[in-house]
Amino acid sequence: MKYKQRFKDMPIDDSWIHSKKREFFIQEISDLAFGENTIERGYSMEEVIERLKTFSESNLKEELK
Repeated sequence: MKYKQRFKDMPIDDSWIHSKKREFFIQEISDLAFGENTIERGYSMEEVIERLKTFSESNLKEELK
């Protein structure tokens, strides 16, 4: 995966470039959405994203009360 530097004063973190670190990030984010072993249990990336959006929207609504 290649990322283009858009902002000179905000360099890209090297973690995005290393595949093992990206894999760790994906695993951790997936597990936040559905619990341990999310990927192995067959959830899709779309399901993870939708679940995290729901969590985020619910949290925002609570903060605005």
